[in-house]
Amino acid sequence: MAEYTETSYKFIQLVIKKKIHFLVITVAAIAFSALFSSPWFIKPKYKSFAILYPSNITPYSEESTSEQMLQLFGSSDIRNAVVKKFNLYQYYDIDSTDKAASIKMMDVYDSRVEVSRTQYESVEISVLDEDPKRACEMVEEIIHSMNLKARELQREKSKEVEVVIKNQLELKKRNVDSINARLHELRVKYQLFDYDMQVKEVTKSYLKEVASGGKNLKEIDAMMRNLEEKGGEYFQLQKTLKVLLESYNATKLEYDVVVKDLNKELTYANVVTKPAPSYIKASPVRWLIVLASVASTNLLLFMLFIILETRKK
Repeated sequence: MAEYTETSYKFIQLVIKKKIHFLVITVAAIAFSALFSSPWFIKPKYKSFAILYPSNITPYSEESTSEQMLQLFGSSDIRNAVVKKFNLYQYYDIDSTDKAASIKMMDVYDSRVEVSRTQYESVEISVLDEDPKRACEMVEEIIHSMNLKARELQREKSKEVEVVIKNQLELKKRNVDSINARLHELRVKYQLFDYDMQVKEVTKSYLKEVASGGKNLKEIDAMMRNLEEKGGEYFQLQKTLKVLLESYNATKLEYDVVVKDLNKELTYANVVTKPAPSYIKASPVRWLIVLASVASTNLLLFMLFIILETRKK
């Protein structure tokens, strides 16, 4: 403990002894760090941001809707749309013909655009740019591009479902047409229209005819044979047709819903905090640069004096 106190005392003595040097280096560090962090050397960047909640997004697997939204924002299609609209290759002075141009653009883009999930399951988008208005417009374009991408994915899925349901409708319609054709044939050839009613009427007519002497039994016998031979088929076809029509109508309703989804212009984000231009610079933080410069130069000078003092002894 005594040795530690003695060492500390020597360090303090050294600082007091070299106070002029430390003062000069501090002033120089402040001057140079303030100069080199000024707009002449480092262009100030302004931050625009938006906070939004997912809407109308169906998550895959066990993903939450906010995680699904983050995946959408990470899409290369969205980045490419922003790069194209704002001509970022030229703006960031990146040669688009360079083989590594896309990698360079990705690095610059990722350093300026940040998308993250908040603790409240919302998503925050922030953009840094030298122009406050451009930063705001880039946030708006990212949200717009995400909506387009989500809509495209949703329509692709709806299109697949639409094809499946349409095939089911066509198959059921063919079955309905086939049964209707057969029922039409039975009506024309065998005069079958309503099985239950005709059975009652023919039976009643037969009994009346027998009671009256049976002059027209031949016609009634022909109708009875038709009912006996084709009545069961006609009755079963009517029941099957009824079930098929109910199934067809239910499938048609599903198809109408899917077609409606295909034509919807949905948005997939509820914007809680809208982006706006901020004219207070976000970087560089000059006081932090100055503080770091003063601390590092003084520390370096202090270590140099210790080495010199040690060599003298």
